[in-house]
Amino acid sequence: MALPAQLHNEFVAEFKREPHVVLRAVCDLTGDDGLTWLATDGTVLAYFSKPAGGEFMRCDYRIAEATALEAGAAGEHLVLRARFPEAEFALRLLPGEEPALHKLVALAPGMDSVDLLRAPAALTPHLVCAGAAYALAQSDGEFAKEELDWVVAHYGNQNSFRRAGAWVNQHGFAQLLAEAGRLLNAFERECALLNLIELGFSDNKLSKHEITMLDEWRRVAGLSEEHYQRCYDTILAAASLGVLVNETPAGPDWTPINLLCAGVLGVIQHHPDTAERRLKALERRIQSTDAINSGQTYVEQLGVDGLVTVLNGMLQPAQRRCVLANVLHEAYRDGEPSPEVAAYLQALHDGMGVAPADFEADAQVFRRLGYAALFREESGPGRK
Repeated sequence: MALPAQLHNEFVAEFKREPHVVLRAVCDLTGDDGLTWLATDGTVLAYFSKPAGGEFMRCDYRIAEATALEAGAAGEHLVLRARFPEAEFALRLLPGEEPALHKLVALAPGMDSVDLLRAPAALTPHLVCAGAAYALAQSDGEFAKEELDWVVAHYGNQNSFRRAGAWVNQHGFAQLLAEAGRLLNAFERECALLNLIELGFSDNKLSKHEITMLDEWRRVAGLSEEHYQRCYDTILAAASLGVLVNETPAGPDWTPINLLCAGVLGVIQHHPDTAERRLKALERRIQSTDAINSGQTYVEQLGVDGLVTVLNGMLQPAQRRCVLANVLHEAYRDGEPSPEVAAYLQALHDGMGVAPADFEADAQVFRRLGYAALFREESGPGRK
């Protein structure tokens, strides 16, 4: 099957080659009535989609960043399920598309192909951290899509994750710990450990194997049990979104989730250059655009002082802890907060009556979680 002439010309002009695979879906990207053409050069998947009666719009996604690219069936249709860091789709296709569909799905390297990769001869700090993430994520025998989302969000794609995974499969986790002690300094080992805790909570649970591996890394990192528990509890507070749902006789009350969004949006509004990326990440985490819209209304109508009053008056202590932890996480996501964000954090700190030592301890955890150098391919040799 070939793309329509106009779409074909646009594809060739952009990618400088003929499509490797072409498919036609009988819906738009939302799953509603419409039409979507898919074409790939082998590395990028281009969607040309239009609703019924509308015009074609193109969206491009790198296949290496896909955390799911699966073929399925629903009634009389085939289904392509694709999940990327910024979007997720389920497209219906006619049965005649089956050969092309399987050809497309085969382009996404699965974790079962890690053993086919040649392990790197030597590790870098970057690959040590990627290997630790791989070992932790596969310790319970499967990779949750939330874990793969975390990997792509931190590493940009699964390439380093899989290469380091090949090394771990060949040499083992104990040897990886020895390499961490050799290649990472104390600060980096702690940063890596806190990110591993967050990865562990990304699918809302920690297995016994994961808990054991984290404790082994703690020993290599040289953290006391007390300090480790403080960091663990802070990251757990940010991950515990379940405490934000109030059960009432009339049904769930989503006000605390809306207030979480308001708190996080109070940070995002000071980052216009990255606001779109941050909002998409919040939407994936909360899985509710309604909550984000309600949060935006709170921000616009209440201001900082009014928001603090509402947070104090409407949230239980565990809920306030969760909200504040998520606000701090957002504030330190890309490094030290700007002066505007720092002033916002100070207003929350003062208004919510958080002890200065507790506030700084939490901030220190998210400051280390925001340390991005370990996730860059160009990380050099260990800096002792």
